[in-house]
Amino acid sequence: MADRVEAAAYSDDLDRSGVSTDPGDLGDTHKTHVTPKIYASPLLWLPCELLVHTASYLSPDDLFGLRLTCRRIETFLFASFSEEFFSNRRFMVTERLRCLLSISKHPYLSKCLSKLTIGLDRLLSSDALHGSGLRDGHGNGPHVKRGVEPYRLEEFAGEQNWLVSSGQVQLLLGEALDNLPNVVEISLRDASKAKVSSRPGARELLVSYGTAVTYRQTGVDLLRDEARLHSQDRFADVVFSAALLAAARTGKQLKAVTVDLQKQNMGLSSSAFLLPKSYVESFRPALETLRSLDLSVSFTHSAVGSLVNGSLGFLDWQHHHLFSLLEYTPNLVILRVRSKGQSFLEDGIIGWLASLADVSKGKQVLSSRLHSPLRDGITQTARLGALRELELGNMTAPTASISKALLHLAGSLRQLYLYTVVVSVSRDDDELDNNPRSPNAWTSIFREMSQSLSLEEFKVCSLGHQTPTCSSNGSRHQVAFLKSGSGAQSGPDNGLLNAWSYAGGVLAVKNFLLEAAEKTVIICSGCKERNFGYRSFEDMMEE
Repeated sequence: MADRVEAAAYSDDLDRSGVSTDPGDLGDTHKTHVTPKIYASPLLWLPCELLVHTASYLSPDDLFGLRLTCRRIETFLFASFSEEFFSNRRFMVTERLRCLLSISKHPYLSKCLSKLTIGLDRLLSSDALHGSGLRDGHGNGPHVKRGVEPYRLEEFAGEQNWLVSSGQVQLLLGEALDNLPNVVEISLRDASKAKVSSRPGARELLVSYGTAVTYRQTGVDLLRDEARLHSQDRFADVVFSAALLAAARTGKQLKAVTVDLQKQNMGLSSSAFLLPKSYVESFRPALETLRSLDLSVSFTHSAVGSLVNGSLGFLDWQHHHLFSLLEYTPNLVILRVRSKGQSFLEDGIIGWLASLADVSKGKQVLSSRLHSPLRDGITQTARLGALRELELGNMTAPTASISKALLHLAGSLRQLYLYTVVVSVSRDDDELDNNPRSPNAWTSIFREMSQSLSLEEFKVCSLGHQTPTCSSNGSRHQVAFLKSGSGAQSGPDNGLLNAWSYAGGVLAVKNFLLEAAEKTVIICSGCKERNFGYRSFEDMMEE
């Protein structure tokens, strides 16, 4: 069915699918009935709205078959069909990307596409080999995977590498976007995403166009549940930069940009966000209209020697270019940043948000290990005063930075999600480590949040607590919660409750945060000896 869906859904097969390329054929869609004449089929007597509604219950195969039966039926189903199958499309970076060009040149379909996803479906010649690299009985080299065509795969992989390295991918995207007036969302994904559809028999995943052709000609199954990016591969960085430049050059006023990388420890590196000074004004319109920014980012530092091998990290003295880009996105309503990589880099995005708080108060903010001095005019243009949803994952920050950043966003923030966020306690902050009434920094933070924030939804999972006075587990302790009837709690199989969420009115969430402050505990048998506010794992199991 995958082949037939693709064949029917794109303009290089429009004649076979019954879709007319002549805009004049679409001129009768204002009529109230399929036809005023009496035909043998009662289906042609139905009002147009009833025909469209009836067709919504058909499987994709049956829908395509119905559209091929009669030009008049096709005319009245065309609008709903185009909206359903062309508003949100995904393409892989191969020559099949030219199908996006064909859509952009269609007088009607070009207006339907609003969400464009670029699949990071990486093709590598090595995919033809078994992982073991065993040689056959004649010593002729590693075995080829059964069903894989190595020479066709090498051709496809070479084509993909050429599109990226030559800059052709940016030219193709730019040519297409120039004729796609309603594209407002661009996404990059390395795994297939679940697709919401009420149509029976519809494909459950939004996959890249070209997936079926690739499988048929190379034997590589891109639908398998695995991310295909390699840790030192700049493929995602280059495609992101190309897509952003194409959108900027064509004057797109984007509403949302998403980069969702499921590959473990893989995120966009600093170079992906570089905005050369000569191109800043070109990028500004596209960035200033953004309402949602959802990113998987690598903040990994690299040793000097590792750069010889093409490391995606950045040196300790270098600034991360993400923060320069964020200065040109003042109208964000949603900001989601997942730090990817093996290192928990201190402060990161939380420190940058805290620096915005200082700037808004008229303080001078100097450069840090991660970001350069905030540019002139930042006080007027990048306070993120409209931010309503903030999601942060896999990062470490001092207590003061977390408190300052959240206080800065207090006026607008309504949804806050924190995943694998570690709070670091300084050595001189005895109040957050040795006082039994306030035995951990998260208790203090939750109390402050109850007073200053007006949240409507709050989620935390796998929080951490870094204490310099304890050397066990790298001074990083696990955070757990006592049982509660408020909200939803969950945890790993060992029985600890390390995730807690709650949604409700502002006052209800404030009360919940006070309860969370009282029921937040830190797991450490050693620290328990000096402060009874800590718990051991055995204590938690007895609660």
